Amino acid sequence: MKKVYFLVVTLAVIVFCSCDGGKNSRKHGGNNTGFGNNTITNNLTLIKPAVNVYIENSASMDGYVEGVTEFEQTVYNYLSDIKISDFTDTLNLFYINSQIIPYGSNVTDFIEKLEPTTFKARGGSRGTTDISNVFKAILAETKVNNVAILITDAIFSPGKGKNAQQYLINQQIGIKNTMAEYLKNFPNTAVVVYQLSSNFKGKYFNREDMPTNINAQRPYYIWVVGDVANIFMLKALIPETNFKGSGIHHSFTLLPSFEKEIEDYAILNSPKLGSFDRDKNTPKTSIYNIKKASSGVQKGNFMFTIGMDLSLFSVLLGDEYLMNTESYARMIDKQPNNDYFIEMEHSSNPNTKHTHNMKLTTEKVATGELEIVLRSQMPQWVYEINDDEGLDINNNNAINKTFGIKYLVEGVYEAYQMRGNAIYTTMKFNLKK
Repeated sequence: MKKVYFLVVTLAVIVFCSCDGGKNSRKHGGNNTGFGNNTITNNLTLIKPAVNVYIENSASMDGYVEGVTEFEQTVYNYLSDIKISDFTDTLNLFYINSQIIPYGSNVTDFIEKLEPTTFKARGGSRGTTDISNVFKAILAETKVNNVAILITDAIFSPGKGKNAQQYLINQQIGIKNTMAEYLKNFPNTAVVVYQLSSNFKGKYFNREDMPTNINAQRPYYIWVVGDVANIFMLKALIPETNFKGSGIHHSFTLLPSFEKEIEDYAILNSPKLGSFDRDKNTPKTSIYNIKKASSGVQKGNFMFTIGMDLSLFSVLLGDEYLMNTESYARMIDKQPNNDYFIEMEHSSNPNTKHTHNMKLTTEKVATGELEIVLRSQMPQWVYEINDDEGLDINNNNAINKTFGIKYLVEGVYEAYQMRGNAIYTTMKFNLKK
């Protein structure tokens, strides 16, 4: 396993040393950890991060640990994988609600004692959850070369008689401010959100703190925060396919501001509709004499395909994000252009480094410099799983949703956007008549 760890570290060094060099180098807690001169590149065997794991033990979490649950299996397996992967030599366990409660480092003992009675015995205020304060408390403890993992149902608790909408907006603003301040001190931070589900048997508390007994599958979340190089290593060593229980349903990664040029992308010979010729000087990226299909069911359409190596982003952003066409913007001569309809597919050609193919189809051929931009974008699944009401768990499919989750994710996302974190990579092509 140490060989695997070393290979992943080396890959991270190669990847991040090539990301704009000194241009993005910044001070990070007194140490230079810009991509061009990351401490990881200087101390390959000395920089294993300390991993701090926080499990929320508010009353709303009790149902996830009643008996043997998928929640327990998933958490146990994930923490075990972290320990045996050689990613860290230091794994600290905590409970968290109104305060942080240290537990030790014995993962097996920690999991075996995950029961409602144990949650209650650990102390703290379990009645309501102030997500903004939880997030703030964790970030305050996440220093240089730390990775923080928060395991939570992420349900906001306004409390009885409060204006829920105003409460959620204020929470979002608080989360944004906390994250923005953290990014000033640790600009190379990445954040990962995993959405999972588990059988839940116990009391669900609505926004008025009124309980309802349920026995059903319920969503929960694992948040991971740390330096982007550490996040890259962790995700490479423990991919989403390793998660037990019901597995990862969705994920979303927020990255620090860097634009990584993809080294291998090209216009492919097929599939296509219509025809084109290649520019001899730049045959991979320039085409001319473009003609639409003249017959068949697709008559009047033009389509060409781009092959691209997105292996770096496959690790960091995940395949769900890369396969989502909303993650890409199209521009012709620097102006937004939606004439080209995008379809994504995995590359099946073993003779190239391409991991993904993008088909671009149009009825109206626009020519000029075409830019395909992989951008930072809020994923639709966050809005689909968000419960806006937080009242009746048995109405409007609320059993499968989380009250207020979009405010938490948007708060973090907005903090990144304020730093200009909008573009991850740009591919450029020249389309001529």
